[in-house]
Amino acid sequence: MLRQAATLIVALAMLVSHAAAYTTIMPPNTQECYFERLKQSQHLTITFETAGKLPVDFQINDIHRNAIYTMPHTGEGTYTHIAKADGRHSYCFKNNAPHDIVVNFNPHGPEEEPYAIDHDATPAENEVRKLSHNVEEVRDHFNFMLFRNEVHDQSVSETQRRMFHWAVLQTLALAGVCGWQIYYVRSLFKVRGVV
Repeated sequence: MLRQAATLIVALAMLVSHAAAYTTIMPPNTQECYFERLKQSQHLTITFETAGKLPVDFQINDIHRNAIYTMPHTGEGTYTHIAKADGRHSYCFKNNAPHDIVVNFNPHGPEEEPYAIDHDATPAENEVRKLSHNVEEVRDHFNFMLFRNEVHDQSVSETQRRMFHWAVLQTLALAGVCGWQIYYVRSLFKVRGVV
């Protein structure tokens, strides 16, 4: 009974904890790598999404910098890696586009492992862990959606501001051209003596 209560408390703590999402703005033709120290059999899960679903290359490397997994030209993805040796593993994002790309990613490292896998647990406890993991993925995706909504709102307000300034400029140009035409036509007829 005590073990079930402890499992329930751990699951609730995972639900209440705030997910740590990271955001980076990648300039054109650059690569950014992040590192995680893992021991053998520890897991690392990366969930990422780019603003506007713009494509980036994603790659996870082992301790010898050999590519373990690559996802070329994708705007979002999730990958879980289980370390085969102790050492510093890396995951990289590469922007091959001629413009900046905003990448929002969420790493889940070994500090969460004790709550993810337990072979001695009852089936109910394992199901609670799976449910907790699924809720965490939904929360990550919700954070991505909030981030994407913020980026789109900024884009819309910037576009509206530019359209307003362009409309004012067009109105002033049209008024100037109309005034110049009236002046020119009047001066043309004055010279001829009609007016």
